Amino acid sequence: MTYTPRNQKPNVNPANKKEKRELPEGFQPMSQGTKKLDVPEREGYHRRWFRGDAKRIAQAQRAGYEFVLDEDVDLNNTDLGGDANASGNSDMGSRVSVISGDSFDKSGQPGRMYLMECPIEYYEVSRQVQEDRNDDIAEALSAGTLGKDASGETFSDSQRRYLKTATPDLFIRKNRE
Repeated sequence: MTYTPRNQKPNVNPANKKEKRELPEGFQPMSQGTKKLDVPEREGYHRRWFRGDAKRIAQAQRAGYEFVLDEDVDLNNTDLGGDANASGNSDMGSRVSVISGDSFDKSGQPGRMYLMECPIEYYEVSRQVQEDRNDDIAEALSAGTLGKDASGETFSDSQRRYLKTATPDLFIRKNRE
């Protein structure tokens, strides 16, 4: 019997195929980054994170957004000392939320971000409203009429109005798919 030191590998023929191991479920290489707020998509819904500001949450609810519940999604876990297989949700209730880390509320508690979702039809309507408004502004800029009908405008103001003779490529709509 020959002695092989613990840190020395036995002689292996490099021409032999290496033995392949089965990767464990959920395997992710260390070189691959993870996004803390990355969540899986839900068919027919648009998901988005909202800052825990009461006004912002109320605005989102008026736009058709509802809170995502804890049993509906599994978040990336960034807990330093906890179970790596547990969800990254840090909300004490049933809503999905995480600490935002950049703000504090009036009581000194860290700000939170809540995951909300709305039907894709609502999202597309609100996006179309925004694109129409942007098109109107782009048209006014390219025609040199921005501010023309503003109340309180004097003759001197109208003489100093910005005029552009050619439409820049900036205002050409991009196809979104």
